[in-house]
Amino acid sequence: MASAVWAQTPPANEKAATTATVEESRRVDAHHEEESDERTEAEERAALAMSGYRVTLDAPGNVADFLQRYLDLCRSQKRKDISEEDFLLMVDQTPQNVQALLKTLGYFEAQAETQVTRNDDGVAVALKVAPGAQVIVAKVDVRVTGAIEQDEEMMSQFRRALDRWLWRLPEGAPFDQSAWDDSKRRALDYVASRRYATATIVGSKAEVDLKTHQATLTLEIASGPAYVFGDVSIVGMERYPEKVARDLIRLKTGGAYRRNDLLDLQSELQSLPYFSGVVVEAQPSDDAPYVAPVVITVQEVPYNKLDLGIGYSTNYGVRLQTRYMYNNILNRGWVFDSMLNLSTKEQQAEVGLSFPKKRSGYGHRLYAAYNNSDLQGVRSQVGKVGVSRFKTENDIERLMSVEFIDESRHDDFGNKDHLQALPFNYRWIRHDVQTQRNPRSGNVIQLEGSVALKGLLTDESFIRLYGRGVQYWPVGDKDVTLARLEFGQTFSNHPDKVPSDYLFRAGGSNSVRGYDYQSLGVANRAAVWPGRVLATSSVEYQHAVYKDWRAAVFADYGDAADRWVDWRGKTGVGVGARWVSPVGMIGADLAYGINDQTWRFYFSLGMSL
Repeated sequence: MASAVWAQTPPANEKAATTATVEESRRVDAHHEEESDERTEAEERAALAMSGYRVTLDAPGNVADFLQRYLDLCRSQKRKDISEEDFLLMVDQTPQNVQALLKTLGYFEAQAETQVTRNDDGVAVALKVAPGAQVIVAKVDVRVTGAIEQDEEMMSQFRRALDRWLWRLPEGAPFDQSAWDDSKRRALDYVASRRYATATIVGSKAEVDLKTHQATLTLEIASGPAYVFGDVSIVGMERYPEKVARDLIRLKTGGAYRRNDLLDLQSELQSLPYFSGVVVEAQPSDDAPYVAPVVITVQEVPYNKLDLGIGYSTNYGVRLQTRYMYNNILNRGWVFDSMLNLSTKEQQAEVGLSFPKKRSGYGHRLYAAYNNSDLQGVRSQVGKVGVSRFKTENDIERLMSVEFIDESRHDDFGNKDHLQALPFNYRWIRHDVQTQRNPRSGNVIQLEGSVALKGLLTDESFIRLYGRGVQYWPVGDKDVTLARLEFGQTFSNHPDKVPSDYLFRAGGSNSVRGYDYQSLGVANRAAVWPGRVLATSSVEYQHAVYKDWRAAVFADYGDAADRWVDWRGKTGVGVGARWVSPVGMIGADLAYGINDQTWRFYFSLGMSL
């Protein structure tokens, strides 16, 4: 029936309409065909761009390195999502971008040419750069005006600092925009952080003479008035007694304003268990007398804190952990804490009572602990009670403690010790790294010393010395090399009367890999007892593979023994994987113990619940 309808001959007026409709349809079809052709061509261009492009850069060494790092054309050559249109626009803008970038290095007459070629190997861009003569700093004029001019000592200190380390663009140096900006910022910060809290830059000019290729730098800082600290107020304290914060405030009303004093106080308050956030601000007055009252704003945490955790390591096996804290015993800010660790090789329990820090920065803690372990055939039960005094200042931790130890240990071959000791301990740790979660430069140094005297609740006198250091070196943008050294010695005539915590064993993760955990020590049949000497070392290289993942190669060397004449270094080598997780470095290693000719796998994983 439809066929019959379409077979009919339409009337004249309908025929004209039908013809127009057919012609319109043909035009639409032709338009669609044109659009389809355009889409096909665009898709072909996009496919060409998807294959990437190569940049050949002809420029002097320092200029080439700079452009490779910051020029869009060079940075985008590995991108797979750039379109042909964007690519051609970027090539067209490259000469201007080169000129703008090189001006920041003092090249104000740079010229750049680009040439695009296409062949079977893909798209290539030849970029030729002639930087021209570099502008040199001919004169530097830094002036500070205001109340600081009456402070001869401060002016003298500022001038010395400017010459020695503040100013990055001395006369005769090539002009550098980042160094110019940084020098201005550092000069202002030096003045504003010392008494003159409202200092500002009132004049800044870099005049460049393209004929002589020389620059004259002028900077003027208005110091404003000299400020002193005013009263200190605390905002946000409702749960805890204000005394826990007041006792740490060392700012004196009428004392000279120093920004570092505010930062130090903020850092110290932030370390307390009572606060999740602390902001310390000065509020300089606009009129005389020029006083800067200080406002401390705190954000308190709840009284109770419970942490549950589960983890696994090849040193201890599966480990369950729980920690509980209550932060306000007797409404005095005393902190009760407890800890329970359960693993297949070791069980630990501890309770403690910490007291608020005083103005000296030191805190104090009473504690009691019990440890039951079965390591390398030696079973040990240790009970201890003690008191410690501790302080964290900048990047340095200090801890002093006195603890009474009662220990029983034995193996399956009739060897058995029961001992008591009352050692005095001192520990010093410096963290000089950019970040604890992912250190790539700097170092961590730990030093310890202990002494116990026979007859003073101690079965045998001993002195223990221990040191450990880790150095990090960045390699390229993401890789890192690290080296570790560890030494220890306990001086005592009868090591069987010295607590295990004050002797040494080695082996395992974070020690000498390729050997079982704490398997290097004083061998007695199938048991390994702790000895009086220790020395280990390690070198490791980590290569960035993908995002926060790294591959590692390493070599470890070391041993623990009863005497240095018995010390025999053991070597372990291997490969590993590292993941920089939100909670820190997690790693897996496969190590070969060369001396024992054994392979061992190490893995550690921690997860908060």
